[in-house]
Amino acid sequence: MALDLTIAGIIVALSIVLSGLLIGIGRAIGSHKIEFFGREELIQAIINAGLVGAYATIVLTATEISKELTGDQICREGGAIENLQCVYENLSSQTYDLLLGTLHLHSMVAYYQSLILDFSTFSIQPLAYLSSISMILEVQALTLQQLLLLSEVHVQVLAFFGPQLLTFFFPLGLIFRAFFSTRKLGGFLIALSIGLYLLYPSMVMVFPEPDLNQTQLQLAAMGNNTNYTIMPILDLNDNYAIAGKLDNMTNMSAEVDFTGDVTQSIQYLTSATSSLLIFIILAPLFSFIITLVFIKEVTDIFGGEFFYSVGML
Repeated sequence: MALDLTIAGIIVALSIVLSGLLIGIGRAIGSHKIEFFGREELIQAIINAGLVGAYATIVLTATEISKELTGDQICREGGAIENLQCVYENLSSQTYDLLLGTLHLHSMVAYYQSLILDFSTFSIQPLAYLSSISMILEVQALTLQQLLLLSEVHVQVLAFFGPQLLTFFFPLGLIFRAFFSTRKLGGFLIALSIGLYLLYPSMVMVFPEPDLNQTQLQLAAMGNNTNYTIMPILDLNDNYAIAGKLDNMTNMSAEVDFTGDVTQSIQYLTSATSSLLIFIILAPLFSFIITLVFIKEVTDIFGGEFFYSVGML
């Protein structure tokens, strides 16, 4: 939603007229406080008029700076915030694929863990030790689901704020800044627009983007390995068929090692999950803190009085 700058222009013009009246009234009744207040409002109105007049240039400059801050990490044409949204969209897609692979591996491990060889006098569960690995994969799947949720939230927030920052919040800040009673709010909206549009996405992109290709290839290799495919239901009553299947899954001469491959897959998953944690949680948190500091400092500049405080009255 774009905000019409005509409103801002009218308000700035009225504030200039009002400040002139205050200066005249102050001189007429000999009140230096009213005169000084009128001068302060006149200075603020002139600054607001300059900001409104230079709005198009400010937006264009901010957009170009945002594109430059993106550097070589171009995912989508546009500024840094559009590029960051694209990065998180791709990351969400890759995280979803990783989650599917993890769930498939978990189901495979849980299946073979439950196999039992039942003899007349006793029964054994050869892969019972896989229960701990199954628990690890379950935790991995839950973690990936939470990361996927946070990544999608990030995409939705960026999709909302991206088009609005320079076309709605920034002009709205100019309007609020024209009134002394809402000047701090106006300064905050201006600082918010600049900080979120330029600084926030740039600080996030400082962190390395997760590389999930190796993990996806490892999980795909596990799923496509014919030695690890699930046995037909009819063979589950055949101890010899189950034993033969288990032997084929641990055939070292043929370089087939189910336990080793599962352990390696968990190692890849752990590495991928840690990189996702950094980029989806720590990077936005770090950038958000820096942006908050920036917004506070810029708010003090645009939302404060330059010479005379309103409290003088």
